[in-house]
Amino acid sequence: MRILFVKRGYAPVGGSESLCFQLATRLAARGHDVRVVCAWPSAREHARWRLDPAGARVYEDHRVFVHRGVEVVQVKPRGGLLGLAADATTLVDLMRGDVLERYAADRDLIHNVGREYLDSSLDVAEELEIPVVLTPLAHPGQFHGGDAPSDFARYRRASTITTMTDWERGWYIDHAIEPSRIVTTGMGPNATRSSEGPAFRAARGIPPKAPLVLYIGRKERYKGYIQLLDAAEAVWRSFPETRFVFIGIQGFYSTFFDDFERYRDERIMDIEDATQGLKCAALDACDLFAMPSRHETFGLGYLEAWVHERPVIGGDIPALREVIAHGVDGLLVRQRAREVAEAICRLLSDARLRQVMGQAGRAKVVERWDWERVMDRMGTAYQRALDAFEVSKASAALA
Repeated sequence: MRILFVKRGYAPVGGSESLCFQLATRLAARGHDVRVVCAWPSAREHARWRLDPAGARVYEDHRVFVHRGVEVVQVKPRGGLLGLAADATTLVDLMRGDVLERYAADRDLIHNVGREYLDSSLDVAEELEIPVVLTPLAHPGQFHGGDAPSDFARYRRASTITTMTDWERGWYIDHAIEPSRIVTTGMGPNATRSSEGPAFRAARGIPPKAPLVLYIGRKERYKGYIQLLDAAEAVWRSFPETRFVFIGIQGFYSTFFDDFERYRDERIMDIEDATQGLKCAALDACDLFAMPSRHETFGLGYLEAWVHERPVIGGDIPALREVIAHGVDGLLVRQRAREVAEAICRLLSDARLRQVMGQAGRAKVVERWDWERVMDRMGTAYQRALDAFEVSKASAALA
């Protein structure tokens, strides 16, 4: 199958960025002809994403190279320097339609991940008469979260929608999306099991037996890292040696405000840029993973903690109630510092509970979100999109 992915950021790190990367590279490894059209990264993004464009064919407004069997087309957005700045917000669609159409012309379908460049994807697909598979990754209730009437109008133009959970699938059905067009695929973890936890602790002066609470994710306030910081004082009253480690790039507000300024303590560590290897070492080093988010489609970090058999603390929201079984493989809390602190203390006080939860989480990942299973479900979604598109064309011809 000839597949075109469309995504602003295409990288082996991040959330939606790495989802697109994993899907593309794994489909290429299965023998499919895979191409990605994405944004030309800034110098900072290029350094973090670590995609080597060696041997690239460079044009005025885009460049093309092959990485891990995938043809990558990085496009400069419309609008010059202002366009670059606006494009980085993901609030506007500044994809060059002519470039996208050129690289979509020989494809069997377009797969848009995360709603970025969605208008361009839909317009080009309709012009070329090819189906669109859409993975919206909506965050209902959040600004620009994908739940406006205009968003649902776009979703209805896709041949198939893939979702991370059955709750998310039901949410689309509740908003008048045809059930047969929605396939729950989930995603697999990026992390591989590491044994570098002791080295991670030693490099940062963390005592071998000091409790370590880990957060990995973009430092967006909706993800609950502020409440995790606020919980530290209460945790220290019972477990004074506890370290809180935060790994992830700055979010929107963090670009303007240093949220860590009022939490200056050697027991709190903020790491902005980290390799995948460093993240895996941190997961091996930690006692528990905490991201009490109030807007989440799935939560990749929970899966990666479970790969290392660590219990997790997540936000008590519908999507995460399907991912995390409260009291079995983790704990669900409201985004309140007191509740976060209580959950942390409960886990730190019971080593056996942490072990049992971590093992249950790992078993769940193997059973439900092994990448081969995910890719098989994605193959089903693609075939459903092709079939639905042919039916739609036949119906239109008879009308």
